[in-house]
Amino acid sequence: MPLYEYLCHDCDHPAELLVRAGQQPACPRCGSPKLTKLLSMVAAPTRSTPGSDRPDLPPGACGSSCACFPTN
Repeated sequence: MPLYEYLCHDCDHPAELLVRAGQQPACPRCGSPKLTKLLSMVAAPTRSTPGSDRPDLPPGACGSSCACFPTN
């Protein structure tokens, strides 16, 4: 089952919910079905493995192309 992030329109409560195919999620706080699916950040490897032809990536989940990556 995939884990999705939602925001409730009625109470503004953010929630991570396990949702099966065909299932209509509801807010765990108020029970409202009026939810917006949020764009989630995905996990990705940040370093290459020994022997690979990929150069090392900078530390952090996003890499250097993301606004959350600190610049010097």
